[in-house]
Amino acid sequence: MNNKIGALWLKTSVKGNKFMSGEIELNNEKFRVVVFKNDKDGVETRPDYQIFLSEDQEQKTERKTAEEEIDIADISF
Repeated sequence: MNNKIGALWLKTSVKGNKFMSGEIELNNEKFRVVVFKNDKDGVETRPDYQIFLSEDQEQKTERKTAEEEIDIADISF
C-alpha cells in the first residue's frame, strides 16, 4: 500500500521568505498547495505551519479576466 499523497518543494520568495509549494492528491483529485511558517506570536497552541490551496497561473488569469468583465453599472443596489 502506498500512503504517499503528494510532494512539496522548499522555495524562497522574492522577499527572502522560505515556503513550500507542491501538489497533493486526494480521492483521485489533485490540489496545488503552498505551506507557510506560522507567526505564532508566542502562542504555543497555534500551528507551526499553515497549508493553503494555491491557484495555478491559468486559474489566476481566468479569475482576473472575469473580474475585469464586471461593470459596476451592471450591479443593482
